[in-house]
Amino acid sequence: MHAVLHLALQLDALEAAGVTSAYVVEEKESGARQRPGFDSLLKRLQPGDSLVAWKVDRLGRDALAALTIARDLDARGVRIVITTLGVDSSTPAGRMVFGVLAQLAEFERATLIERTNAGLAAARKRGAHLGRRFRLTPHQQREARRMRLDEDKTYAQIAALFRVSRSVAWRAVNGTARGGA
Repeated sequence: MHAVLHLALQLDALEAAGVTSAYVVEEKESGARQRPGFDSLLKRLQPGDSLVAWKVDRLGRDALAALTIARDLDARGVRIVITTLGVDSSTPAGRMVFGVLAQLAEFERATLIERTNAGLAAARKRGAHLGRRFRLTPHQQREARRMRLDEDKTYAQIAALFRVSRSVAWRAVNGTARGGA
């Protein structure tokens, strides 16, 4: 739902900026590594085209990537417009503001990563389990088998009771479960 709302905000901003034809790049991943849809868009841009983006961070995950893309597009005669700030790379002031904003976007991303890592470390220190859920312990596996055979519970019911997937419950009951925690 969040991704859909985020995309809707971007589309609304493009419409408000007067963009009449849009090539929507909706990446399924975070985009931190590979962005095939965006890369395809960059290749299709021709001299005289404008790349209109909602925010600077839509162009690159760090300042160097955003600036490299901006320089490449500028050399190809493609204008960059950032709708949320009215930045236009066709002017010297626009290029300067774009550079500053790219640095700020990189700082914001680095700060977010730092806070996330600090939060994860604090949770680990408190003993919280992070990541994939534990598999069923040998005792829970025996109990799951008993529930299936003696109480005629379904795999879905057993899975819900132990808060695991249906396949984990099935493996526990049928003796193919792998190890404990």
